[in-house]
Order: sequence, then C-alpha cells, then structure tokens
Amino acid sequence: MARPLEFDKNVALDAAMEQFWREGYEASSIQKLLDVMGINRGSLYSSFGDKESLFKVALDRYEKIVDQHIRVTLLEMEDPIEAINQFLSERYRKFPKRKISNGCLFVNTVNELTHTEPSLARLVARKQNEIEMLIAKRLEEAQRKGFISSSVNCGTLAGFVLVVMGGLNVRSKQSPDKKQLMGIIDLAMKAVA
Repeated sequence: MARPLEFDKNVALDAAMEQFWREGYEASSIQKLLDVMGINRGSLYSSFGDKESLFKVALDRYEKIVDQHIRVTLLEMEDPIEAINQFLSERYRKFPKRKISNGCLFVNTVNELTHTEPSLARLVARKQNEIEMLIAKRLEEAQRKGFISSSVNCGTLAGFVLVVMGGLNVRSKQSPDKKQLMGIIDLAMKAVA
C-alpha cells in the first residue's frame, strides 16, 4: 500500500515555481527543486512526475497569477489606455525589489528555452500571443474612442507594448530600480497615446 503524502502539494508547487522563476529551467536541478520544495525524490516523481512535468505545472500556476493581473488591469479597467498603463506598471509598484528582480517567468522561459527546449517555449509563446491580442483589443477600443490616431496599426502597437513589457522584465533582472522602470513605462505610454 502506498504511503499517504506528507507534504502540502500547493506549498511545494509554489516553491518550485519560485525556483524556476528565480533561476530558470536549466539551472533548477532536481536537487535544488527537492531542497526548496522540502520533499524527497519519490514524492516529487509520484506527485508531479519528472522535471519537465513539474515545470509545466509550475507554468500553469504562474499563468493563474498572470491571469489575475490581466483581469484587474487589462480587462476590468474602463479607460483602455490606463488599463495598458496599469498592466505594465502595477507589478513594479506592488512587488518588492526581490520579486521584481526575478523578471517574468514567461519572458525568462522564452529567452532561455527557445533553442534548447522549443516545446516548453511554445507553451509560453501561446500565452504571450493571447496577451498581445488582449492589448490590441484595448488599443482598438482606444482608437474608436479617439484616444489614439485612426492611422495607427493597433496590432503593431500591441506588439510594441509586448516588446516593452519583455524589455522591462529583462531590465528588472539586471536593475530592479522601481523609479527607472516606471520612467521607462511613462516614456512607452507617451508613444502609445
């Protein structure tokens, strides 16, 4: 008879997600994951499968965090330009420097794994495409309301916003200076509206 689980799967999964977020997929060895999760190999494999399976579950967990952020910024705010501004800036106002310096798990994954683990990078690219489409819809709304010129290609502008977001996440790993990051967002928003 199998022994019952003696750990909280949610706590262990949060720890694994944080490890992948902080150091990346390749640098997160099985031993590092076991250490931060506080479990043994048998528990890891019986509860989560192999490292790749654990990473996929961690990405799903992170996606829920991103979806919450999208909901309160891009989807629920009435003003489409302010929604995009909040989408870009909220995490830099809200999170401590330690968390900001992790960057974004999605951006980190694309940067790290596009050439070495393309199937994992594609999982993340799907979410980034979804975000870009949501931004484009808000920009189209802004265009209909006269907040941005009718000559602007909203798809291209949404791509610009996503590139700014990616750049902010890379920059925040190098220098999590909130004032500087917010200044970059202010400049980007001047280009948007």
